[in-house]
Amino acid sequence: MNTDEIESNWNKYDSLCKRFSDPGLNSLIDLLGERMAICPFSIKTEYTGCYPGGLIDVTLRITSAMRRINDTLDDKLPTASILKVGLLHEIGRVGDVEQDHFLHQDSDWHRDKLGQLYKYNDALPKMTYAHRTLYLLQSFNVGLSREEWESIATSGGYHLEENRFYVGTKNTLGKVLSSARLLCL
Repeated sequence: MNTDEIESNWNKYDSLCKRFSDPGLNSLIDLLGERMAICPFSIKTEYTGCYPGGLIDVTLRITSAMRRINDTLDDKLPTASILKVGLLHEIGRVGDVEQDHFLHQDSDWHRDKLGQLYKYNDALPKMTYAHRTLYLLQSFNVGLSREEWESIATSGGYHLEENRFYVGTKNTLGKVLSSARLLCL
């Protein structure tokens, strides 16, 4: 992505987040916004979003897909919940309030042979993206409904061990998020 595309995506993302009029979310965006805007979505070129601005680009596509799925299935999910979950479910990829999760790869071999343009920051405490996202949101007092919380918690997929407990629950929002992720990733 070029600088204009990154800026355009960020402006769209920021504008959508401001619709919530949530002081905690505004504080989170003010503090982490620049890092979020340039954060990649993944570390390897074979995966979606392995480029500066990938996080916001992929997040906007997932949110858009969630809205289309909701409209197609006529699920009548609240637009605010779709936007909140779609826009926020991956912010844990940015890292924490002090450190980035993805660092530029300094090994030529990893870049050239594996397509690994980024590496994980080992100085960050280990957390899943979903758990880091929920941690960041609660740190800034961003309110979530139970269904929104569960949707973000299980956003990595119901096949993961930590999410198996939720298999069979009636969380339509979470199923729409999972479907949108499958379409976009």
